[in-house]
Amino acid sequence: MDLHREALVIDGHTDVPTRLWETPADLSKRLTDRHIDLPRLREGGVDALVFALYVPASLSAEKGWAHAKELYRLSDEALIPGQLVQVAAADDLEKAARRGEVAVVFGLENGRPLTMPKALDDCAKMGVRYVTLTHWATHEWCDASTDAPTHHGLSGEGESIVWRMSRLGILPDVSHVSDEAVLNVLDVSPGPVIASHSSCRALCDHPRNLPDDLIREIARKGGLMMANSYPAFVSPEASRADAKRGQEVKPVLQETEEEYLRDPQRLWKERSRLFDDRPLPKVPLAAFVDHIVRIVELGGEEHAGIGTDFDGIPDTLEDLEDAAKFPNLTAALLERGLDAAGVKLILGGNFLRVLREGERVAG
Repeated sequence: MDLHREALVIDGHTDVPTRLWETPADLSKRLTDRHIDLPRLREGGVDALVFALYVPASLSAEKGWAHAKELYRLSDEALIPGQLVQVAAADDLEKAARRGEVAVVFGLENGRPLTMPKALDDCAKMGVRYVTLTHWATHEWCDASTDAPTHHGLSGEGESIVWRMSRLGILPDVSHVSDEAVLNVLDVSPGPVIASHSSCRALCDHPRNLPDDLIREIARKGGLMMANSYPAFVSPEASRADAKRGQEVKPVLQETEEEYLRDPQRLWKERSRLFDDRPLPKVPLAAFVDHIVRIVELGGEEHAGIGTDFDGIPDTLEDLEDAAKFPNLTAALLERGLDAAGVKLILGGNFLRVLREGERVAG
């Protein structure tokens, strides 16, 4: 716990904004229907986290941008002055942590809306500091890892968007994109590239995870690979169970998608129950640590981080069920033989570094 308190602890990807959209809540209170609230963040010693503005793949660029702005509005209203505060710069994140505040950095998950006029400029003004280029579906300018490719990576417009993104101090995030797109982004981006919530394909063969060669390349170019704690991306057994579950629940999700987008507060519980009634096999925290250790072995301890996907996943790891359990992760990393300095980098120091480097590239 002494080391955990000394460390800057940052969760690089959460879906708090979507949960607020599905059901408004007072984040200052301990809540029973989510993984993240202020009491849990305090208990877990979390100094900062990313609120991802998730744009469903079914939405057009125009409707997706409107949805992202609504999520931003709801998230801004849920912040707590002096306790849970937005930051948009590395120095401000450090200052907030020193004051005992929990810092919130915004990300945009699914860059499809960035074809809208001024959307990228508005992202910069809103304080968005990374963009996950797509989600589960290929769109007009980027191929997804879980959909058929159409661009062999990025389109010409996509390359322009990624280059300009970096020049605005917004990090390109390659979680969810195809392998070809990862290489394309690494080639185009003048600054560091991150994978905000992806684990290792060598340990769990899921297209959302990244292969060893791409993990090495992200590290070689100064980027950051943040392991995802969703059991289906950590354990082969859980991944197979998730695929089977997906075949059963996907038709219902597709049938209710339009209604859900119109009235999320009425339908989110019904949709969540589809997963709750089909839980994945239990996966221990140690399996997640395996992924982090592999990232360290491939790219070095300076290029590994954590992106839990909390509040966006229906199942969690044993001993990492919510934000309050972060000290368990610190203990597990130390038990695996990582030194104190390396653990501090993984818990948050590396995220702060790439954020700062993104600012430097933007000038």
